[in-house]
Parts: sequence; structure tokens; C-alpha cells
Amino acid sequence: MKHSLRQILAAVTLALGLASSATAQTAPVEVRILAINDFHGNLRPPPGGIRIPDPADATKTIAVPAGGAEHMATLIKQLRAGQKNTVFVAAGDLIGASPFLSAMFHDEPTIEALSMMGLAISAVGNHEFDEGAVELLRMQNGGCHPTDNCQGPHPFLGAKFRYLAASTIEYGTNRTKGKLRFLRKES
Repeated sequence: MKHSLRQILAAVTLALGLASSATAQTAPVEVRILAINDFHGNLRPPPGGIRIPDPADATKTIAVPAGGAEHMATLIKQLRAGQKNTVFVAAGDLIGASPFLSAMFHDEPTIEALSMMGLAISAVGNHEFDEGAVELLRMQNGGCHPTDNCQGPHPFLGAKFRYLAASTIEYGTNRTKGKLRFLRKES
């Protein structure tokens, strides 16, 4: 999935604003931004890992264990270690077009895994809308699936991170949502 420079800059600007608003300093603040996209509910790594160029021989590739939620959670934890101002963000397509393990539960396990990893914010990608806007609202706010009900050991709580939907246009009004709370129930 391709994202416009405007979408990426908006997410980074927001992440920087979130990180810097926590301090009252006027001096520059170092911020580490950890970013992902196109996770597509791949909770398990691909069989055999992923192939990368062999550092010893550029004409060959080697398989390394990588991918899936466990590897990503470990890497996120390692990259955060000892770093004061780290924010974990995403550029969309975290759910939808997912393997059976996540799709079978309407991507609830993926949302829960990313929430446990400390994802702060994600732009919506086209695949976030695979099951429609109402289902995306459920991914944000929680609740049981309207057809399949609650399938897990507890009701689905929704994402602990926020979805950014500033470029999302509402049918019928042709207006952008423009605010993060678009995908939040109004208080």
C-alpha cells in the first residue's frame, strides 16, 4: 500500500507533538519513531523466516527468523530499551487481507497484539475498511461482532491506540473527518 507524503508527514508531526507535549523543555528533544505498515494480521512469521541478502556473498540470500507478532514485539521492546522518547506508530493496513488466524476472529487478535506492543497511533489504510466503516469503529472502540458475537474468552475491548482518519471522506457529506476522534465515540 502506498501512502502519500502528506499522510506520512501528518503521522510523524503528530507523533512528535505527542512526544514533545509531555515535557516543558524548550531545548530540542530527541525522539525515536518506530514505524510499521502493511502488517495485515500476520501474527505468525512466514515459514522459514524471511530471505535477506547474504552479508558474506551478495549473490546469495539467507533465511533469518523474522516476521510475526512475537518477533516484532521483541524488536519493539529492544528498540525502546533505554530510549526516553520513543513512539511506535503505523501507516495503515494493519488489518484486512489477513491470514486465517487473524481473519477468523475479525482481526481482533491483531488489534490486541498491537495494543500490547504499545502502538500509539495508526493512519487508516484501505484495508482497515475491508469490513466497512462500522467494523472499523468496532476495532477502535471494542464490542462483539454483530454477526459472530464475542468469540474470545472476554469481550473485545478495542484498540488502545488511536486511528488517524483525517483523509477519510464520509459518504453523503463529502467532508473529511479531520479529527482523531472520528473513530472514537463522542463523549
